[in-house]
Amino acid sequence: MESNSLDFKINIQSKKINEHVEPDVDLTVDKYDAVYQNTQQEEEVEAAHKDLLIQEYDITEAAHPYYCVVALVLTSIPGLTFILLQDVIHAYPLVILLQLTQFLLLKNYLGQKLIGLRWWIEMDLKGEQKWMFQTQLQEQSNKVDKYFFWSCLIYGTLFWGLMCLGDFFGLKILWLPLPIICFVLSLTNLQGFYKCRGEHKKKLQQLKREMTKGGMNIVGMIMK
Repeated sequence: MESNSLDFKINIQSKKINEHVEPDVDLTVDKYDAVYQNTQQEEEVEAAHKDLLIQEYDITEAAHPYYCVVALVLTSIPGLTFILLQDVIHAYPLVILLQLTQFLLLKNYLGQKLIGLRWWIEMDLKGEQKWMFQTQLQEQSNKVDKYFFWSCLIYGTLFWGLMCLGDFFGLKILWLPLPIICFVLSLTNLQGFYKCRGEHKKKLQQLKREMTKGGMNIVGMIMK
């Protein structure tokens, strides 16, 4: 048998393939812009917080700036005296006298002027202690007065608490009773005003409910 040979001619023509290649885009500038914007926003927020903090303690915006200064001075002097005096004999009566003066003035006078609150303790017929509160119907609106007063109470209590811990761990047996006495006075004042503040809020809520109820009664009478 004869083999038939088949010749295949394949013509391959070169084709030009035009591919559109995107150039490499440098995103470095965009990244830096995004980071810069985020950093700028964080700085603006931080500056706003600082401005708010400055406004809260801006003595020129206080309704009673002199009372704010007096509260700050009365809170600072006992602690400075305790730190500077090295003589136990002179430190005890002087620091206790200064702290007791701060306690009484904040409780009976400055509390009324700055936040409109006052507290005291009475004994009932059974011999039990009863907390008494005096509040104003209209809440004090000046924020600077509030911040100064509550800062004096809170930071004063924290200071004497730290002094107690320092003398306790430092084994200063002779000095330890002094910061304990001052801490108890500061904590009692803070507790009293905190309870008085809660009582004041209850009175305000009760007054709002009574006003709302009275308004509804008036509306009902008009509708009849």
